[in-house]
Amino acid sequence: MGASDMGESDFGGSISATAALFADATRAAVCDALMDGCAWTPGELRQAAGVSAPAMSACLERLETAGAVRSVRQGRHRYVMLASDRVASVVEFLGNVSGEPPAKPIGYRQVQSDQRLRAARTCYSHIAGGLGVAIAEAMVKRSLLVAADESFSLSGEGESWFRSNGIVQGHTLRTPHVRACLDWTQRRMHLAGSYGTALCSYLISTGALRRTQPRRALAVTEAGKEWLRNQLGLDIDTV
Repeated sequence: MGASDMGESDFGGSISATAALFADATRAAVCDALMDGCAWTPGELRQAAGVSAPAMSACLERLETAGAVRSVRQGRHRYVMLASDRVASVVEFLGNVSGEPPAKPIGYRQVQSDQRLRAARTCYSHIAGGLGVAIAEAMVKRSLLVAADESFSLSGEGESWFRSNGIVQGHTLRTPHVRACLDWTQRRMHLAGSYGTALCSYLISTGALRRTQPRRALAVTEAGKEWLRNQLGLDIDTV
């Protein structure tokens, strides 16, 4: 039975079950790769994790049965993605509490990749890295968000800002609308929740941000710099 046949509540039925699921290095590597919010093929995940095809097949079966990932088929191809924001939150949290810093990059390309991820990246479906933290702090400074006890809440002015800019449309979005997510590279909070996801999607769709290499990395375009300056008083060149 695949994850699409299971309810989200089936994921992590107990603390021990959830811990056991991520205790395996291959399963952890797969979930970490899927934190870019994109769909990967089993072959791509196999290469990323450095394991054999049978090992990856067993890994994905275990994750899908647990409800941590889901797969979709398009023609002859199978694509895998994280099952939900809830799973992504667990993966991000484990990365924060592990206490193990990222491996020191070796070589020019790895150093450049590491710098890009620290500067701006997706954390599943929202903006993380230095850019994500800077956006959240600018929104607090402009009273769009209220920060208290390592959490965010949306002000009335913030609600109006999201809607007047066309970032959030319609009457309902899943809750929580905003959530503070501890950034593993900055050790400060960036914006998550459904409004954080909507902001990321909006900035990518309008060309303010574009996806780049390595996977998960984001680049701010000139149009994006202007938007951030006009809307949030944020000078991206100083972030």
